[in-house]
Amino acid sequence: MLVLLLAACAPDTQDSASVGPTYYRDVRPILDNSCARCHTERGLSTSFDDPASVQALATSIQARTQAGTMPPPAPDPSCADYEGSDALFLSNEDKQLLSDWADAGAPLGDPATAPPAPAPLTTAPFDVELYGAAPYHPAFDETGNDYRCFVLDVGNESTSYVTGFEALVDNPRIVHHIVLWSVGPSVDLPEDSADGAGFACDGFGEGGWDFFAGWAPGGRPFLFDEGQGMQMRARTRLVLQMHYYESYDGAEEEADQSGYGLHLQDTVETEVFALPLGVEDFEIPAGQANADEEMFVPWSADWGAVTIVGVFPHMHLLGSGFDFRVTHPDGEETCVVEMNDWDFHNQQAVRLLEPVRIEGGDVVTVNCQWDNSATNPNQPVDPPQDVVFGEGTADEMCYAFTYGYSD
Repeated sequence: MLVLLLAACAPDTQDSASVGPTYYRDVRPILDNSCARCHTERGLSTSFDDPASVQALATSIQARTQAGTMPPPAPDPSCADYEGSDALFLSNEDKQLLSDWADAGAPLGDPATAPPAPAPLTTAPFDVELYGAAPYHPAFDETGNDYRCFVLDVGNESTSYVTGFEALVDNPRIVHHIVLWSVGPSVDLPEDSADGAGFACDGFGEGGWDFFAGWAPGGRPFLFDEGQGMQMRARTRLVLQMHYYESYDGAEEEADQSGYGLHLQDTVETEVFALPLGVEDFEIPAGQANADEEMFVPWSADWGAVTIVGVFPHMHLLGSGFDFRVTHPDGEETCVVEMNDWDFHNQQAVRLLEPVRIEGGDVVTVNCQWDNSATNPNQPVDPPQDVVFGEGTADEMCYAFTYGYSD
């Protein structure tokens, strides 16, 4: 009888620590923190929304996380830590837990043991939300690309400051990347189409267009520190440059109405500006697996000191590594962004936790590495071809879109 009573009072062994991790109690929080931003029904990757589907993928998750290919490559926080880095890397403990779960047969456990789901990754509500006037159906060319621009009227009659921004991506299955340009009232812009579906635009912006923000798959909201903001002159217009890509059969039937959310203030203590650093004059030979190009700039004292608060590294499919650092006159180096691997679908605009200062006598270098070999799984053409700078998916870029301020 005593044995029966003890058995009746025993905890549910399905979720007891003695039987190892379960999906609801242990695995789901890891996926919510580090995987859910891409693995959703409308994302670029296999959805993790259904617990049974995750259970069926347990051995694949084990293999990918143990190999270090998932989560995908991101800026290395040991170079310079940044906001949100904890969501982009798995600890050794988390990797082991996922592996133990798979080895145990991937038990689901009791849903009641699941911690509360995290809030969506957004900085809403915004002071302004701006979208194209109507949903747009991309007209892909023979290369599978379509560039479309939409004029967004902020409506500010006086100078204001953007203290944060967030891409509001409507259809991530066809959005290759977004660039947001600031255009002053004296610059002529093409007329919007009669149905409000923007206008065709090619190339990397136009004369009088100033880089303001950028987004690519995997991008996160960006907030400046308290008291910081980017100036937006009175009656400034923003041009939302959308790059759509035909990534799957049937994409031509899709529509998109993406936009941006802005946080605005009338005044700030520190004005932040965008400084595109990188190279455009390069050629990546067909078949070369270890091509690289470098921007090397000795910083002149006449330019004044600049403090870097954030960076958006940007390359395309052939990218294999990225390095941005500052070398000081005494030979010491300050790492700003370092990526020993690259994934186009996981590009991040990082806000540095410790700003980096550039002064006269420093040397600024931005180095991009590419793999243009036939063995590159992301190779967009077969056979490989010589590649130069350009906007298309089969072209390449090398940029560190840098946010900073002067003393």
